[in-house]
Amino acid sequence: MDRAFAPGAVACLVLGAGACIGHADPPQPTVATVQAGAGGGSSGFPSTPSSGGAILVGSGGNIVSDPVPGSCIVPALTGEAVFAKQVFYNSHVARREYFSWTTDEQTAELRRDQILFSRSERPGLGPGYAFNVLAQIAQNDPASESSMLASLLGGELFAKARYAWVEPWPTRMGWPDEDYGGNLVRVVLKPEAWVVLVARGAVSVVDQQNQPVSLADALANPTRLGAIFYQKDGFAGGPSCQGSFISGGNGYREFILGNLAMVEEWSIGTQQIRDRLSANVDQLSNFLQRTRECPITSSAEQWNLTVVCGWDRGGVPTSELDAYEQSLAIPSDNYLAVPERIAAMIETLQGDLFEPDPLVITPGRP
Repeated sequence: MDRAFAPGAVACLVLGAGACIGHADPPQPTVATVQAGAGGGSSGFPSTPSSGGAILVGSGGNIVSDPVPGSCIVPALTGEAVFAKQVFYNSHVARREYFSWTTDEQTAELRRDQILFSRSERPGLGPGYAFNVLAQIAQNDPASESSMLASLLGGELFAKARYAWVEPWPTRMGWPDEDYGGNLVRVVLKPEAWVVLVARGAVSVVDQQNQPVSLADALANPTRLGAIFYQKDGFAGGPSCQGSFISGGNGYREFILGNLAMVEEWSIGTQQIRDRLSANVDQLSNFLQRTRECPITSSAEQWNLTVVCGWDRGGVPTSELDAYEQSLAIPSDNYLAVPERIAAMIETLQGDLFEPDPLVITPGRP
């Protein structure tokens, strides 16, 4: 089945024959500017939907729509949200375990050569937008510690890298017309690995307890820099989240791995990876069942802005949708919280399940 047709077709199969009625692709506005929701909540619903009715954040985290055809009320949580344990807070980014999607060709290379970091850029996509931002920071004040660290990160240390996230599902679908591959690589960093944050035009460093590491220490011990956390924000043309209105381009967040000295272990084809992928399928299936009656009504652009701005606000999730949005890495059209998109994600991940053929590598050991 052609991938472009799959989202709608899969939804028909998963949700029943009547599920496809009234679930067309969301409209694409020419101006991606929305007004922040009432109370500054992180529900992900703009207060100015793309068509008909205002969507407001009520008490207890409920989403209350104006009476329009097809409107509904999302109930408050009565228990733990499906993705409650996967909520990712920008204030606590340090992790040791990551998952990176890769192609069949690169998987064959990994098995043959056993080299984890082998490419300096993604074919046709360049080295990644984060490195453009690092280059800009490096030029701001070359004598400053911040600029020197940015220059170091943009050099040989992370010249060959992999893009990753802390769960498989939030990066599998990517952006429309992009496919990162359907094979998972699991990477575990050493306990002493530090994580660099690139946000708001600045760099900072934390240890695995999310405690600050001085830039001077980072510059003196560059081999301990195990990962880069990058979020495309207003500084880099992403969402501008100040004031009552949100504007700007699409935002996302990602981890970049590239320093083999801080990799404790990497693996492909293991039962552990398959179990994690299978758990993601079950979680998304459960999420679909709980939320399919109240799909998002805003456009993908509006939704992206509110989701990305919600990441910095953080807070305990107040709804299933809130927990889902706070777990995302790439809030693209492919992740829009409508039944067709979630069903397509489930189908894709099911297709990625594999018969275990483990390869586990501990760098530096025979």
